[in-house]
Amino acid sequence: MARNVIQKAVQNVERRSRHHQGRRRKPCRNQVVVSILVCVCILAVAGIFIYKEMQSQKAMQISAGNSHNVGSGFRNITYNGEKYEYNNRITTILYAGVDSDGKMEATSQYGDKARADSVNLVVMDEKKKKMTIVSINRDTMTQIRRYSMSGNDQGLYTTHLGYAYTYGDGGDVSCESLCEAVSLLFGEIPVNRYIVTNQDSMPYINNLVDGVTVTVPNNDLSDQYPEFYEGNQVTLDDSNIRDFLQHRDTDTEFSNEGRIERQKVYMSAYVDKIKSLDESKLEDIWNSLDSMKDYLQTNITRNQYLKFIKLIRKVDFSDEDIIQLSGSDKEGEIHDEFYPDETELKKLIIQLFYEKV
Repeated sequence: MARNVIQKAVQNVERRSRHHQGRRRKPCRNQVVVSILVCVCILAVAGIFIYKEMQSQKAMQISAGNSHNVGSGFRNITYNGEKYEYNNRITTILYAGVDSDGKMEATSQYGDKARADSVNLVVMDEKKKKMTIVSINRDTMTQIRRYSMSGNDQGLYTTHLGYAYTYGDGGDVSCESLCEAVSLLFGEIPVNRYIVTNQDSMPYINNLVDGVTVTVPNNDLSDQYPEFYEGNQVTLDDSNIRDFLQHRDTDTEFSNEGRIERQKVYMSAYVDKIKSLDESKLEDIWNSLDSMKDYLQTNITRNQYLKFIKLIRKVDFSDEDIIQLSGSDKEGEIHDEFYPDETELKKLIIQLFYEKV
């Protein structure tokens, strides 16, 4: 009986997702760069309202037993006959953008929540003073944790990564389940910190640094938005930030390529502006984050935020530090499916997280 209820709930979620999406979407490369730039922005300015969130959700929070204990097996591994040790000065931060707007909050009923439309793993290497962002296709087929509608833990099963958030409570459990799924995908390395936002967060992020000035890289939007012609310098604010970062002509083949160009330009300009701010301004930003608390879920503390800011200001970061998992696409019954290249994934894990003994 319980199994039938779960299966019915899963089917309802997938039908709901299909209804919102209309036609089948290809693996959302168009979402990847949006999430990357939001991730970098939030890492640079993100604040935490954990106490308020915990108090507001405490009455309805169900302990679903979803905490994933990675143990110590990841610390020492053998790869191609060589021994490797985990770099303990690595900090991983999961960033996800979910396909919803309005207030983000937990409910007592699990399932039927927003889908993680974009998923990224930020790797902060304090030893190398390096930051890398790994963008992970939301349609990656991997293990995620399943719950009953009342929050009972039903174990792991294989489906799309984006549903790891959907099947939770829309709060801490959803975020932790997504962290767990990414940890399992990456050989059980620790993924304990997270930042999750929805579609309403972007103007707030831009306003935290009083807007960003960019040089428009192409003419893709010039017919509809005359100021967005190649080479023009434009300051982005509430009136044009969404158009610049999200708009494209869906009737034009490969129009997403031009949008990716614009998003990378914005990301680079935002990071440069963050690096130019003095410490007092960065602390003021922390104090002003209450304006976007409804569109942000995170477990990062103030001290961690300050540490990340100091590191970000020291590291070099460019387009080359943005990595996409390689793999193959396959049409599924409801959504496209993405299967990572296991050999390349293993190489990437060694490259980012390990040192030869």
